Amino acid sequence: MVRMDYENRHRLKSHDFAVLDDFGFVYDPVGFRFFNAKEELDALGLEPLEGTMAWCQMLRRAQDGEVFYSTVDNHTCEPGIFLPGYRPLDPLASSGRIGPAFDIYPDERANRRIYQHLSLLAEGSVYATGFAPLAQLNFEPDLLIVACDNMDQGERILRATQWDTGDVISMQMTYVIGCNWMFTHPYTTGTISTIWTGICHGMTGYDLYPPGLPVVSIPWQHIDRVLRNIREMPRKLPAHTDERDESHRRGEERLGVEGII
Repeated sequence: MVRMDYENRHRLKSHDFAVLDDFGFVYDPVGFRFFNAKEELDALGLEPLEGTMAWCQMLRRAQDGEVFYSTVDNHTCEPGIFLPGYRPLDPLASSGRIGPAFDIYPDERANRRIYQHLSLLAEGSVYATGFAPLAQLNFEPDLLIVACDNMDQGERILRATQWDTGDVISMQMTYVIGCNWMFTHPYTTGTISTIWTGICHGMTGYDLYPPGLPVVSIPWQHIDRVLRNIREMPRKLPAHTDERDESHRRGEERLGVEGII
């Protein structure tokens, strides 16, 4: 009988991360995990984050090469506290009062509505969140987060998410609390989630990235599939190169038709 390796269940398994090397990302892909207890962090030798900041800023810190875990004490922005269940959602936020006060929404009802779309983890169920660039990753990630710095990268990553399945490329987001769509939403739903820089209020205010670029959060059960697709699929589709006419001729010949696309 095969026995589960309980003591090492959070340690990094084998993944083909090397396939991402030729992308030349400006922002290193990051492994992210929710940890339930401090003992899990001690076993991995992870060090705590120094200082306080917003959750989205922590991702940017890891993309610059730092490995760390953060707890409730490191957070300065309210969503990073209530989304992982460090503390309950404050009525000041859930009532929608923050948006009008900070000129983000015209009244409370618009701001209040966004909370119907968020993914909150159970209160007290998370002790910390861990971040590491892939070159230094030693824990099994809940999410692989890939921030693309141009649309050639973005097209290739998003194409890989559906190359073998034909699944919908999901780009759902709210104007505020973008961290929901990067962290808790893909984790709880198991769906690959994409947000766009230059739209989410906090990330834009912190000037973390140039506008108009995709940040793709890939849940654990999709990571190996997406990496395999990147390795197996063409880097560019023939129809998107100077071989377009030849690729169309070849496709028509295979199907015995003309002018189908």
